[in-house]
Amino acid sequence: MPFFIDLSRFRGIYAILALAIPSAAFPQMAVAAGPAAVTVSLARHTLIPVLLDKDFRVGGAGDARQTKAIKAEVAQDVIVDGYIVAKKGDLAEGQLTTEKNVTKRAFSSDASQEASLDIVDIVNFCGDTIHMEFERTYVGGVRAGFLSFGPHAHDAVFAKGSILKAQTDRLEKSVCAEKTARLPLQIPTDMIVPDTEVETK
Repeated sequence: MPFFIDLSRFRGIYAILALAIPSAAFPQMAVAAGPAAVTVSLARHTLIPVLLDKDFRVGGAGDARQTKAIKAEVAQDVIVDGYIVAKKGDLAEGQLTTEKNVTKRAFSSDASQEASLDIVDIVNFCGDTIHMEFERTYVGGVRAGFLSFGPHAHDAVFAKGSILKAQTDRLEKSVCAEKTARLPLQIPTDMIVPDTEVETK
């Protein structure tokens, strides 16, 4: 014969226990409070300095045109209107394009190596992508031949520790950010500027 328990008989007991035992007897899980994430807009040409954490060096006698993806990092916390929109160490993505050009002469040849570094976007601390604008081109080369007194190599190089003057390339309408009472950090000096600023000087 099945055995059943009529729980309705215990409802009164549950009610009495609920009144007799204070809620403080049942501690709740504490939740650590952190900075609240919000979304903000970023104007076009907002400066976000990018740090190169390794050398990008191209020999004067390098290969033909090739492009490879590179990674760098945000150089410092970026604060805009009281909000942190990118933090030091956030990922910066780009590409390095190299191309070799050779000019042959009667008794020698000139080989120039062009290296173009682009920063395409930044992935900030909470995963939002910020589209960037930066391109800088350097040209180096070697000259070889029995009238040139041996090879003279000049590498096109973007050195480790260099800071690039990268800027947003469009209005970003919704970027994850953190509210802060800190003031914006001082803009780094001796940044590598993009080709557009070199050409206008």
